Amino acid sequence: MDFWGTVRVLRRRWYIALPAVLLTGVLALYVYITVPTRYESSGVLVLTSPAAGGRYSEKTKPEDVVKVNPLLQFDGSLTTTAQILTQILGDPKTAEELAGKGSTATYTANTGPVGGPLLFVSTEADSAEAAEGLVGKVLDKTVAELASQQKALNAPEQTFITAQILVKPTTASAKIGGKVRYVGAATVVLLLLTIASTFAADSILLKIKRHKEGGAPSGKDAPAAPPPSHAPPARPQPQGNGGHPHRPPAQGVPNAHQKTVIIPAPKPPNPAWPTKDD
Repeated sequence: MDFWGTVRVLRRRWYIALPAVLLTGVLALYVYITVPTRYESSGVLVLTSPAAGGRYSEKTKPEDVVKVNPLLQFDGSLTTTAQILTQILGDPKTAEELAGKGSTATYTANTGPVGGPLLFVSTEADSAEAAEGLVGKVLDKTVAELASQQKALNAPEQTFITAQILVKPTTASAKIGGKVRYVGAATVVLLLLTIASTFAADSILLKIKRHKEGGAPSGKDAPAAPPPSHAPPARPQPQGNGGHPHRPPAQGVPNAHQKTVIIPAPKPPNPAWPTKDD
């Protein structure tokens, strides 16, 4: 069925389609209200090298150590360290420790599109306070885990890589994109069900209407039955030679059993022409 055919059916069965559309709107509003609003927050860490570099000797006096600007020493080792930290933060046990067991709050940590010594942290939670607090926990955990890993490797403390909070936890903002997607999906499904139910009801009602119009009338409208006929039953025709029944003679044609009777034509009492007596 084409578009206009669908419109005609919906218009003909408006008393079915209209309540279904209203019910769809109510259910879509219910979905929008019941689905919790998610809030998101984010923060950024940057890894820096020590001013004295990655090497340290106890025999070297502190004043003799060549110091450089840490911001000028962004090399591949910092990127590798940032990737190691993302793997640690992605551990399910670490996530359960930070977010809490059974919590719906989540976070992600990655090096971003640049892939440098920057560590981007973003969180989602059911409340703004939970989202911002989780960002702070992840940032603190990253700093502590970085120091713990370097101590486990017996690296000199003077050569420790440090993590600086570049962007503090941002103010959490509401995310309604998920709710809108849920509402949109529910609306589409309910509208399809509305059209399907309208077509089904239209088909059933048309079938009932055709059945009533084409059925035999009943009650007062039923015609009276004809009276029984008292005519004697027809006698079987005798069969002639060969088992074939005799055909009745045609009307007006005498057969051998009939006599021909000649009846003279009647004379008129008063002839219409003159006679000798006139």
